[in-house]
Amino acid sequence: MRLDLLSGLVLGLYAGRMLLEVLPNIPSASMTALAVLLPILLALPLVVYLHRCGLDVTPLLALSVYVLWPWLSPVLAVGCAAAVAVALVRANVWQASPRLHDSLLGLVALALYVHSLAPTILPADSGEFQFVSYVLGIAHPPGYPLYTLLAKLATCIPLGDVAYRVNLFSALTSTLALVVLGRALRRATGSSLAGWVAAAGLGLSVTFWAQATTANIRSLTALFTAVQVGTLLAYAQSKDRRYLLGFAIAFGLGITHHGSTALLALPYAAFVFLSDPALLRNPGALAKPFLAFVLSFLAWLYLPLRSAMGAPFDPQPIRSLSGFLDHVLATGFRGDMFYFLQAGVLLPRLRVLFNILTFEFGPILLALAAWGAAHMAARQRRLLVLCGGVWAVNALTAIAYRAPQTVEYMMPAHVALAFLCAYGAWALSELVRVRAASSLLLAAALAVPLWLGARNYPSLAQLSQDRSARQYAEGLLRQAPQGARILSNWHYATPLWYLQYVEKLRPDVEVVYVYPEGATPMSEVWLRRIAESSAQRPTLVTNYFQELSTAPFQLRPLAGAMLVQTEPVFQAPLDIQSIDALFDGRIRLIGSALGDQRVAPAGSVTLWLYWQPTLKLDRDYSFFVHLVDEGGAVLGQGDVTHPAARYEVGQVIVDEYRLPLLPTVKPGRYALIAGVYITLPEGGWRRLTTANGMQTVSLGTVEVQPLQSAPVTLHVLDDRFACGYSLVGVDYDRSVAEQLRVYLHWRCDAPGPEQNAVLFSGSTTLAIARLPKAQPGTYLTTAHDLPAAASDLALELYDAADESLSVVRGPWRVAAGRRARLPAPAPQDRYVCLGGEMLLVRAEYPATFAPGSMLRTRMTFVGMKPILNDYTVSVSLTGEQGKWRAQHDGTPALGAIPTLKWLRGSTVVDEHDLQVPPEAAGRGTLRLIVYDAFTMRSLPVLDERLARLGQGTHIDLAAVQAR
Repeated sequence: MRLDLLSGLVLGLYAGRMLLEVLPNIPSASMTALAVLLPILLALPLVVYLHRCGLDVTPLLALSVYVLWPWLSPVLAVGCAAAVAVALVRANVWQASPRLHDSLLGLVALALYVHSLAPTILPADSGEFQFVSYVLGIAHPPGYPLYTLLAKLATCIPLGDVAYRVNLFSALTSTLALVVLGRALRRATGSSLAGWVAAAGLGLSVTFWAQATTANIRSLTALFTAVQVGTLLAYAQSKDRRYLLGFAIAFGLGITHHGSTALLALPYAAFVFLSDPALLRNPGALAKPFLAFVLSFLAWLYLPLRSAMGAPFDPQPIRSLSGFLDHVLATGFRGDMFYFLQAGVLLPRLRVLFNILTFEFGPILLALAAWGAAHMAARQRRLLVLCGGVWAVNALTAIAYRAPQTVEYMMPAHVALAFLCAYGAWALSELVRVRAASSLLLAAALAVPLWLGARNYPSLAQLSQDRSARQYAEGLLRQAPQGARILSNWHYATPLWYLQYVEKLRPDVEVVYVYPEGATPMSEVWLRRIAESSAQRPTLVTNYFQELSTAPFQLRPLAGAMLVQTEPVFQAPLDIQSIDALFDGRIRLIGSALGDQRVAPAGSVTLWLYWQPTLKLDRDYSFFVHLVDEGGAVLGQGDVTHPAARYEVGQVIVDEYRLPLLPTVKPGRYALIAGVYITLPEGGWRRLTTANGMQTVSLGTVEVQPLQSAPVTLHVLDDRFACGYSLVGVDYDRSVAEQLRVYLHWRCDAPGPEQNAVLFSGSTTLAIARLPKAQPGTYLTTAHDLPAAASDLALELYDAADESLSVVRGPWRVAAGRRARLPAPAPQDRYVCLGGEMLLVRAEYPATFAPGSMLRTRMTFVGMKPILNDYTVSVSLTGEQGKWRAQHDGTPALGAIPTLKWLRGSTVVDEHDLQVPPEAAGRGTLRLIVYDAFTMRSLPVLDERLARLGQGTHIDLAAVQAR
């Protein structure tokens, strides 16, 4: 059979299958036949015509992979189409000039990064760079003078606010880095498509893409690394000394930008002398490059000169040579360099390194990188010295460095790894002699990072709409009392400073960064600073510690921070919703304020409740807020207990509540109620009542909206039922003994009646539950509790419309029976939602421990969305009745992957070593808590079963026994 006819037939069959699979309802037999035949009739003459025009259409044959694929798989369908499209372009119209390739790559990258660019102010270091560059100040060590000067030029671009312009500078430098990397691959392989593979592998990775859209110094580091590698490759091939001069300038500027890149001199020097041994006999040839290298350090002069001029922002003025060296060499951090090189710590850090690599690139690209390194070792060892050396030196340096930003410190290693990935893909394609097949292999390699980019895109698109840092900082400054002082952590200090330095907002307010003071506990530092400040002027704080609850002052929620009150307040704000409910004649609820009245499942409702004692109280009182449905069932709950005896009569107290919602809550409108209760000496509790005998008062309503995107799942499915629902995922949780919880994730494809979901194991029905009615295009999650031994699970849907079991649609919309089989659950399965931010999906720990030993635990978390808060993971082991205790708190992945870097679907393995005390004996309870590093607020456990067991803010992982 002629290849053009076969290619046209395959294209028609592929289009027909795609058409059938996207239709919301099963068509009639005649419509099915038309949906298959019409694409074939259109595709055949088109492909034959293109073939007669001289085009190579054989890559279309690769679409047969999905035509014959026996399961529904939208990802595979789109991936095949993308790979074939690239292969067709390469086989027919790819012979464009290199400059055109570079221009096109740059335009695509820049468009993507501008589209997903952060819109305004950012927290932490990014916020600092956004205003320091504008006012030409001096950033924290090592100062980043070159970045400051270049970003200053970017602030002159008449687009958006100043913060947006500095973000745009990162997009520009990231785009240039990808173009330079693509040129380097083309020089090494002769293939422009390999350059696109490298650019896509790096440009769509988690950290590089995130950095390309925010103000940061890592994008410029990536650019310098790409230029250094590219110029060395050019020199090795041409022996043109101008390339060596260009490398020297790029390397020197890279060091002035961030001194840690100086260690890359090791692989660079080895590559240069291996490529041109004559340089060893003629060192004079290195004179000009060496002079250019030294002159590039003149950029450092910006720091002492600008400091002497009185820079608007200069926390540590440089007035001496030692001060200058301390700043540019960042000597305050030297104790962190190579901190984790000890034998007992290095192995866990290497496991973290592997986690970072999979976090960034995924297993397929890592396999290509390994193949590329092996091919270099066999064919181009000097190239392996360069790229493998850059990766090894930077990766090992970063992994041994004690800092919670390892994913960012590895930016040069990411550049080198992207080079290895693309080189491996090219080397693999070279094994195939047929040009079309070779093109298809390279195109398939390009499809892999494109798929990873498609997975990351929703998170980056969501972040491009995030204005939370501006909203927080503006709200806090605008509501701060006149002449107030804000004691802030670094995360929020920089956006506050930005608004003051750039937009001149509230110059009367002083923003003070509360920094660590050596070994002094941060709670002590904050207590002292609060005491000193509150004696002088109104003071607000952004951080909370448990020790503050017993301090001789009160903290009142204000604009996301807390106002220090040294004297009682007797006046309620005027802008709250008024309430007048007197409970037991002693406590009056006087008002409330509700945050967003629309919330999604697994979200939270934020509420402020104002109250005052009407007489002197002599005991503790507890306050509650509930979110309830029409039947009174509690869907969300918040409680606060007060040592009320310390309050004066008429004093106004405000409490903040965050009511978490289960991921399985149905969309609808729900009521908020509040009340007061006391705990009884004999046990139990009693609610206070109003004069008319009511135990609660109404605070308003909240609307729970349907999910617009699929829930995060470990088992992606695509079982489409004829009744209009698709099962898109399933997850299992064994947190409760003798029980297997099954979470089913559904998509509503078309309007339909209410259904009944039935879970089966063999021929025995294990559970029957109603599947809520949903709006087309939305998602929902249902939970079903089965016996722990349940296995061989399958699912059927009862169609209430015609009182029959719904048919499962298979490939080509062919009926595939009425039963959808579920993947088998594993003994270690967990699926515990923590505050709608992350999922605990695995917990590993020993069943026994030895007193005085080190107990290692390993948790696996998955991000449910891009996380905007910095969370700390706490793991503790507590003996019976609290007789002994071991605990370890830390940033995830031994500090290497903070939650601020997580996107939707990010998988992070987190290890903790607990030093068990020598006196430990008997059984111990292993407990997990995840809390906000600033507010100390624990993430709620969104599982009503665990909440009933008292695990609303923690998870008791297991009971382990002392040996």
